[in-house]
Amino acid sequence: MTARTYAFAGLERVSGIVAYDLSDPRRPVLADYVSTRDFAGSVEDGTAGDVGPEGVLFVPAGDSPTHRPLLVVGNEVSGTTAIYEIR
Repeated sequence: MTARTYAFAGLERVSGIVAYDLSDPRRPVLADYVSTRDFAGSVEDGTAGDVGPEGVLFVPAGDSPTHRPLLVVGNEVSGTTAIYEIR
């Protein structure tokens, strides 16, 4: 198995998270995009899902309670925390 290097970023305005494969820094590749925001929902009523990802923390498998890498995202606007298992 070849080791891969990834960068994760929160897209605050659209409430998404992107993952880029930076294994070859001269040729970054978009690996994934995820958003759990519901644009039909209301932020005020708490029905919009996760809104405004601000803090992004990568937890390596060795430090994870599930023994799989995790990405912990703090969402500023909705006040929620999302945890994604990296596969």
